Amino acid sequence: MKCAVTIGSYDGVHLGHQKIIKELTGYCLKNDLKSVVIYFPIPPKLYIHKNWKDNIITTPKEREKILKSLGVEEVVKLNFNEKLSQKTALEFFADFIIKKYDPKFIVVGKDFSIGKNREANYAWLREISKINGLKCKVLQFVKYKHHKISSSLIRQFLHLGRIKEANFCLGRNYSISGVVIKGAGIGRKMGYPTANLEVNPIKILPKGIFAVIVKIENKYYKAVASIGVRPTLKTLGMRLMAEVHILNFDRDIYGETLEVFFVEKIRNEMKFLDMKALIKQIETDIAKAEKIFSKNRELYNKVF
Repeated sequence: MKCAVTIGSYDGVHLGHQKIIKELTGYCLKNDLKSVVIYFPIPPKLYIHKNWKDNIITTPKEREKILKSLGVEEVVKLNFNEKLSQKTALEFFADFIIKKYDPKFIVVGKDFSIGKNREANYAWLREISKINGLKCKVLQFVKYKHHKISSSLIRQFLHLGRIKEANFCLGRNYSISGVVIKGAGIGRKMGYPTANLEVNPIKILPKGIFAVIVKIENKYYKAVASIGVRPTLKTLGMRLMAEVHILNFDRDIYGETLEVFFVEKIRNEMKFLDMKALIKQIETDIAKAEKIFSKNRELYNKVF
């Protein structure tokens, strides 16, 4: 079947990406073409600078799931590597677009680049597409407060704990997922048991204390998440960990997979003088989280 394509990292599948996907799938429906997204699991920029750990918005599995949910028929993973980084724009276009797919239509954003050292841009793509007899459409950026919505901007928001801004740009709540593993067990002794998550190390873990929604077996629960090194308790070698205290919940969930949707940041991680001060702060954090959920009840009932 003849197809139409787009190519890029698509990390986050944010509102800008979604605009491209809508154009792609809409064109395919009108012209009886198969929609194909070719994506790089590790964005080339992060591969080159070797800083993808704790810096990816969506894992390949998450990206493919979101793209399929948007109506894309075929999602193709193309691993960026040293060999690929040395290809010229013309070689890449010929080998990975024309020879493999022979598309009738290609759509990209205005920040598109291709080839060794990002040598070619969207204008070059327009010209080479015309030469090869395929239609090419270049879309304008989607903006947030005068900023181009991009994966880089969202990464910055997440690392700074600016969750509401990241969520706006994504068009959904940022999430992490992982299997519940054994922790130090101190949370339960304090009366606030937490589920410690083993999260893919490439995923961004926003640091601090957050109001979150937790999904367990297709059910949703209000919770407070702590992402940090536990400076007061100094447990688990003080390595970075994601743990959640699920409100009004008391069930053994070791070994289960949880998905955690970030709603709003409550505060930064802090070191307390003693356990008593920590417990008092946890009570305050839960009260703040409840206010956040109450303030946004209609939205969260609709989304979750």
